[in-house]
Amino acid sequence: MEQLGQDDPHSGRNILWATLIMAAIFLTWAYFMSTPPAKAPAEAKPAEKAARASKPEGKEPLEAPAAVLPGGGQPVADNTARNYTVSNGDLELQVTNRGARLGQVLLLKYKEKGGEPSDLVSPLSAATGSLPLAIQTGDKAYDELVNSALFHVEQAERKGGGTSLAMSWSDGKGDAVEKGLDLPASGYAVDFAVKAFKAGRPLDPVPLVWGPGFGRLLASEAKNRYYQQEYVGVSEGGSFEKIERGKVSAEKGTAIDELGGKGPIAWAAITDNYFGAIFAPDSPMPWAKVETQWLTPEERKVHPTDSDISLVVGFPGRGKLYLIPKEWHLLSSMGDHFYKLTDWGILGPFCAILLWGLKKLYALSGNYGIAILLLTLVIKVAFYPLTQRSMVKMKEMGEGMKRLKPQIDRIKSKYKKLPKDMGNRTKMNEEMMALYQREGINPLSGMGGCLPMLLQMPVFFALFELLPRAIELRGAPFFGWIHDLSSPDPYYIAPIIMGLSMVVSTRMTATQGMEGPQKLMLWFLPIMFTWFCLWAPAGLTLYWLANNLLTMGQQAIINRQVAQRKEAVAKARKSTPKGPSKPSHA
Repeated sequence: MEQLGQDDPHSGRNILWATLIMAAIFLTWAYFMSTPPAKAPAEAKPAEKAARASKPEGKEPLEAPAAVLPGGGQPVADNTARNYTVSNGDLELQVTNRGARLGQVLLLKYKEKGGEPSDLVSPLSAATGSLPLAIQTGDKAYDELVNSALFHVEQAERKGGGTSLAMSWSDGKGDAVEKGLDLPASGYAVDFAVKAFKAGRPLDPVPLVWGPGFGRLLASEAKNRYYQQEYVGVSEGGSFEKIERGKVSAEKGTAIDELGGKGPIAWAAITDNYFGAIFAPDSPMPWAKVETQWLTPEERKVHPTDSDISLVVGFPGRGKLYLIPKEWHLLSSMGDHFYKLTDWGILGPFCAILLWGLKKLYALSGNYGIAILLLTLVIKVAFYPLTQRSMVKMKEMGEGMKRLKPQIDRIKSKYKKLPKDMGNRTKMNEEMMALYQREGINPLSGMGGCLPMLLQMPVFFALFELLPRAIELRGAPFFGWIHDLSSPDPYYIAPIIMGLSMVVSTRMTATQGMEGPQKLMLWFLPIMFTWFCLWAPAGLTLYWLANNLLTMGQQAIINRQVAQRKEAVAKARKSTPKGPSKPSHA
């Protein structure tokens, strides 16, 4: 019998077997009960290797989170609400850890009228509790849970410049979200990655929302018909599409436009007159949608319009988030259809040429108002060969009609006494046409005097599209009372002067003797353009005023030339012998 405390010769072997059995049980349980490990990433393609090699030294690209539940099934959160601010000199992002959303997106080089940087996050978003990059699945309980959760945030400075934020949250019960933002050392392109789990299952893609609203909308902008309020632009199935607000009312509170039916969505943007937020994933998005919602009276106090939109995208993991001013050179350098966000329509290429010229002239003058005047002069010189001949013909026709007016009045007076029937009217017209033919005058040629204006219509309409939406003119002053060339003249002084200049120019074309339709057209145009310019950007009115003044100068020269030609013809007639004298008879 063995005594207590005596060593067992088989105890070491028993401990070894017990350890092996426990290890086998633990491994078996882990294999069947835990989440399968993520697959190893495939070998990068040569193009991907080249892209990685082109990254600045020491700065790794932001990777999409692997499809593994954050925290390994354990709760991950913060116990305090915090704001994190990152900046690179162009962009400043304020990120709240409550929902890992954007509280502010400041474009530091673009100021509001008060002098503060422009913020792409609308006060309406804060008022409705829907900050950008919130998750919107449609499951109210889940959305409220993840968007109100306090995320754990790790901030890191990148070698070579830039800052990254890694944000994660998990309730330990299968609901979890990770978001990553990587702000570069400069520029407006933010690397963005996201993954989300609902009841242990990954969301693919992850539905993210921006809106309602985009930036701050002023009451003056809401009333300005030339200011483009929020809209959505998408590259869908290889073509660009613009989606504006849907029709809603107090009874119909929401309208939804589904996107993706025409093909994969390469990118989707919510934008206004000057700025844009573009979701551009590495792989196409299968769907997106635009939601228009009716605003309550309280919401209109911070966003003065009846309704507004939100953009919801199905974001597939990883890509770019462009928080960008709508500068032509920036958008066009990005390829695809990004440049169409300028919303210049079919006149886009023409607008781009005019903007290029305007910026070159601004570099010389230092004032966009002066640049517009110089551009007007350049356009006038370019059109001079086309406009000169038609303006001369119109002046000569006006003089001819003035000379024939007494005879025309006699013909009209004669037929005025006769019965007003079709036969007499036809005879009157035939007699007047015979007079025109005998005197070598074509009354319809007077309409050719409108040609100088019609030839400039493409330029006018291109500037009509360009000047209200060119961010370069946003807040650009001229002189005196004009402090913003992208806004209407606050006192309507320039439009009224412009209208008067058109009237004077019309009088200089010698309209005496012109018939009703011709004369009506020449008087209707000044009224029409004055009305347009009352609400148009001051820069556009300045262009048209300068154009009128130059036209008046050109017309004055033409009038002098026509008068000199008329005087020379009269002298030639007087000096011409009437014929040989009759011989005298003795």
